[in-house]
Amino acid sequence: MAGWPTYCARCGGPAIALVEAGHPGTGHYRAETTCHRHTRAAHRWASAVGPTRTIPIGPTQAALFELPEVTR
Repeated sequence: MAGWPTYCARCGGPAIALVEAGHPGTGHYRAETTCHRHTRAAHRWASAVGPTRTIPIGPTQAALFELPEVTR
């Protein structure tokens, strides 16, 4: 499977990390992909639900799902 680019949730530029806090499925979870410029803002936003974690990502990330082909 080819990798797909991952983009910053704030500006749409290339993402370098996933910033997350809390625990998925509990209602207290925040996660955001960020570029270098918006990493500090993402930490501030996510820290509202607990300590933040940073997961570095490369220029391409494996797709979580295949996009369906649209035909008309």
